[in-house]
Amino acid sequence: MPTCEVCQQPANQICGGCKLVYYCSRPHQKLGWREGHKFKCCAFKIQYSDTLGRHMIATRDIQQGEMILKEKPAVIGPRISCTTICLSCGKYLDPQTLEPTWDYYKCSKCNWPMCGPECENAEVHKPECKAMTDRKYKSDIKYQGPNKVQAAYCVISPLRVLLMQSSNPLQYENIMNLESHLEDRVNTPLYVVLKANLVTFVVQVLGLPFDEETILKVASIFDTNAFDVRSADGTKRLRAIYLTASMMDHSCRPNTRHIFLGDDYHLAVIATVPIAKGDLITATYSQSLWGTLDRRKFLIVNKYFACECDRCKDPTEFGTHLGNIYCSMCNNPFSAKNEWRGAMLVSTDPMDENAPWKCEKCEHSILSKQMVWGNNALKQDLQRLDKTNPRDFEDFIDKYSQTLHPSNHLVVQAKLALVQIYGNYKGYTLSELSDPLLKRKMDLCHELLEIADKLEPGWSRFRGGLLLDLQAAMTVQTKREFEAGKLTKAGAQDELMESMVLLQEATNILRVEPHMKGALEAKIQELTSLLDETEPDEK
Repeated sequence: MPTCEVCQQPANQICGGCKLVYYCSRPHQKLGWREGHKFKCCAFKIQYSDTLGRHMIATRDIQQGEMILKEKPAVIGPRISCTTICLSCGKYLDPQTLEPTWDYYKCSKCNWPMCGPECENAEVHKPECKAMTDRKYKSDIKYQGPNKVQAAYCVISPLRVLLMQSSNPLQYENIMNLESHLEDRVNTPLYVVLKANLVTFVVQVLGLPFDEETILKVASIFDTNAFDVRSADGTKRLRAIYLTASMMDHSCRPNTRHIFLGDDYHLAVIATVPIAKGDLITATYSQSLWGTLDRRKFLIVNKYFACECDRCKDPTEFGTHLGNIYCSMCNNPFSAKNEWRGAMLVSTDPMDENAPWKCEKCEHSILSKQMVWGNNALKQDLQRLDKTNPRDFEDFIDKYSQTLHPSNHLVVQAKLALVQIYGNYKGYTLSELSDPLLKRKMDLCHELLEIADKLEPGWSRFRGGLLLDLQAAMTVQTKREFEAGKLTKAGAQDELMESMVLLQEATNILRVEPHMKGALEAKIQELTSLLDETEPDEK
């Protein structure tokens, strides 16, 4: 029988966090927590290997949907360049009407744009403000119209780390021990600019005692390890370093997702699938809906490693053909090989970006650079489309239907845009959609859910959002058909129950997301009311 971690007597109460230690009573559990278990209680451990470096391993079986880690940022601040934001809370700033010109509220000491007096006096801003005012430096950022990108923000996040050397030396050392890849970045165009701007600002303007290599190393640590932090309402976008979460290894088919909680942006890592004891705990550093060419290029250029996960090794990306195009020879309308219609061009070696692409059926092949050129040209076509006009996206899909597989990543992005427009944009709300467009939205959701199951299996945010869209469209369709007399009460009940099953799964996935709990509860209540209305009459 297990024994208590505190008194070594027989125990039957297991720790709910790590599920590795037992206690005989609640008081002993609290005592054990205070005496040090809180520093060891987790479902993972950090290991090191020559191939993976530092990585995270599950120390027990982890359930789907379980929160594996919740961690506050070691440091948080602006991105390298951004539109004008508040240095304290990160909110995008709109100018105030100040005669005779428009401008932002400014910190009374260092003159950086802020929300107001409360943010000016926030703890996060005090160290950098003092460093600047001690040297009589004042920001010269002025309102120059909406969406003006300000390069001056590149100094703030690295400066916050450097100032920790005296204010929080342990945290400073922890951050400086993270991987930087500075030797790979130092001569890139961006770091040539940072040498001129960031290093000059820290050394000459502020007079801080740091050498060029240390300053650039901090910038490189951010570029290697920082998470892109976005508020749920879209008003804030920052970057932050999370010391433990940065240990997770990358996979293009990850077994976790992460969310940001509260105004202090705690990062919560959630298992999207069951994770067995001893398995790697992985996150994705790129976009799951990019093809292999784009993902691997992004990781090499920005994270300085070449991904060799199972998805990258598979020329068809688990049968989704996300990066493939049709063979122009086999799909030629004059081709005699009708049975070869639908044949795809796939990379002969996905691990080599220069490898040629060859048809699955015939001998036709093209150079890798031709694939890259074509991919980039079509990507530009997609980016030029009117994001509020579904006709543009429908035309894009139709125009390239003879070239791109239906689940090619560019087509997938066009379909995802359509799912977001149909049912949500003015003129295309669910109540305004015609029956054919309502069916189109549902068909698109089903197609994208199949892709989600292969590329982001389990409780991913992608799947949760698609389920919500599908459920809402199905409910509207059922209501229309019932009101038109095409469905009996029993038939409507059956279809609404199918919608409820989807909504319950979406709720399981998304209920931990900030600001989603209320909306999900409202949807469940609305659907429950519809079920009550269509309850068959008792005989």
